[in-house]
Order: sequence, then C-alpha cells, then structure tokens
Amino acid sequence: MHLRIILTIAFKDLKDAIRDGRILLALLMPIGLGVVYNVVMPDVQKPAITIAISSADPTKLPDALRAVSGSTVNLSFNMVSSAAEVRAQVEAKKAAVGLVLPPGFDAAVAAGSAPTLSVIQPPGTATLGSIYIASALDGALRSMAGQHAPAVITTQTAQPSHDAASVMTNLGARKYMVLGTLILLIAMIAIYVLPVLLTEEFEKKTADALLMVGTQSDVVAAKVVVGLTYLAVSVPLLLVVARMTPANVPLFAGALVMLSVTMIGFGLLLGALVRSVSQLNTWSSIPLLVVLMPVFFVALDLPAWVQTVLAATPGSQAMRLLVDGLTGQPMYGEWMLAFGVMAAWAVAVYAVLIRTVSRREA
Repeated sequence: MHLRIILTIAFKDLKDAIRDGRILLALLMPIGLGVVYNVVMPDVQKPAITIAISSADPTKLPDALRAVSGSTVNLSFNMVSSAAEVRAQVEAKKAAVGLVLPPGFDAAVAAGSAPTLSVIQPPGTATLGSIYIASALDGALRSMAGQHAPAVITTQTAQPSHDAASVMTNLGARKYMVLGTLILLIAMIAIYVLPVLLTEEFEKKTADALLMVGTQSDVVAAKVVVGLTYLAVSVPLLLVVARMTPANVPLFAGALVMLSVTMIGFGLLLGALVRSVSQLNTWSSIPLLVVLMPVFFVALDLPAWVQTVLAATPGSQAMRLLVDGLTGQPMYGEWMLAFGVMAAWAVAVYAVLIRTVSRREA
C-alpha cells in the first residue's frame, strides 16, 4: 500500500461526502438521539439531604455523618448560630432535619459523658431525610466517641454478573440506550455512508481511474481512513451531548476502533457487491439490522444457545466491551476473547472485500 495515494483518495472522498446531504443526515441522526435521551431519560441522582446545625464550638459531627453515609446520599450542612435558626430552617423546608449541639459537645462525646443532642424534625410525617439522619447518628456518634462496633463486618465482592437487572443497575437505561445509539452511529457510517461512496465510484466509472494509480488495497484503506475520520469527530460529539465519560478509556476506545474497522469492512463489501446506489438503499437496511439487533439483546436473560450465537457476532462483543469500559467494572470480562472475535471477522471480511474489488475491476 502507498500512504500518499491512500491519503489523496481519502481527502477526495471526504470532500464528496461533505457535499452529500444524505450523508450529513445519517451522521446527525444518532447525535440527535443522544440529545433526546438526555431530555427524556435523565440519570437517577443520589438523594440530597440538607442538615441545619447549631453548635457553639467547632464540631466533627458533619464529617462523621459523611463517613457513615458514604456515597449513598449527598449531604450538605447549613451551619447557623442558634437553635431558633435551626428550627426556622426546618419549618421553612430549607433543611430536612436540624441538629442542636450543646457547648463542648465533641469533648463530651469523646469522654463518654453522653451529652444531649437535640434533633428537630419537620412538622407532620417524618421525611426520608430526617429518618435517614436519625438512623445515621448512632454510627456517627460511636465513631466520634472512639467506640468499637458491636460486630466486625466483612465485605466480599461477588462474581460479576451480566444479567439484565445488574447491567441496568450499574449502567442505567439512558446510558445503555446511548451505547446502542453509538453503535448505530458506527453502523450508519460503515454500512451507509462509505458504501455510497464506493458504489458511486463504480457506477460512475471513477473507480477505474483510482485503480490505475493505486491498488485495490489502497482504495479500501482510503475508505477506512474516511470512516475513522468521521467517527473520530462524531463519536466524541455524541459522548459530549449525552454527558457520558468512560471509566476505562483505553478499553472503551479500543472497542470502538475495532468495531469500526470491522463494520467498515462489511459496509465496503456491500458497496462492492451491489451495482447501483438504488440497490444499496434497498439492501443496506438488512445488514444494518443484523448489526444492531444483537446489541440490544446483550443485557437480556436469553437461553444459553442464543447467548452463544450472539457471542459470535462483532456487535454483541463490542457492546460487552463498551459496557465494561463505560462502567469501569468487568461485568462481562473476557476482553481478549471479545477483541479476538472482532479481529477474526475483520480479517475474513477484508480478505473477501479485496477479492471482490479485484473481480469487479476485471
């Protein structure tokens, strides 16, 4: 292959694609879906609890409550100067619960002298915030007093699970749908945009001129460069509008590149097989569905034989890698196997593609 020829052909294809409104629409549709998901499927936020505290002396109680709560809730504290202000904030619903500490509270707790802590709850039925803080106070005060816990608690991590419930719990429905849209974006570029460019070249006989200055491999490589260029711009844009940041960036990016290269091969093969753009428009929906359907089955509890069939598809393996890369957890694992499956498909499809382009040239 010749790098200069590849880049020259790729630059020509990029200019041709920019002028085509159909291609622009194909690129913008998945990004528009990402914006829609942000509006109709917001992420579930952690409960936020505001606590009003009055203390004559500096106190470590807020830090102790945060340590007990961990990452389950978002705690915020309004430090006020009197018990009356604490009560006023609770009555005005500016705080879910109020705490009034007597002078020398921290020292008394540390000495084990059991000082009086006043808890001011909102009128009427107790709120979730007031109930939560009332239950968390015991652990926080034990920590401040330096007391040992009644029992030693050990935590063990279970084996990763990838059933529907665990995937949706760790990932969330919105992020899962955005990942599906991400693969749709790759499929639109690979199975619609690039085949249109290749089919038009054969239909208008411009492919003959390209093959006079370069080889079949040069032409194919140029199309791959065009596809990866589009994806290098559109994929980060989709992630930005969807407000998604992968926890494992190398794994996430590697899965995207591997899937893109594989899908581009399938798309170019389709473009080399059909005889006109109208035929391409007729038949491109079939491989598009074949790519997308396994993606949305990954998180479903399906029979073992169905899962085995899906595991043999590049789209399914890529979705598993993307889920692991986005969450930073090995929910599916077997990353080398997933990359191996996609690589095997890529080698096979590009071998058939080069042979098909050679026969069509002849």
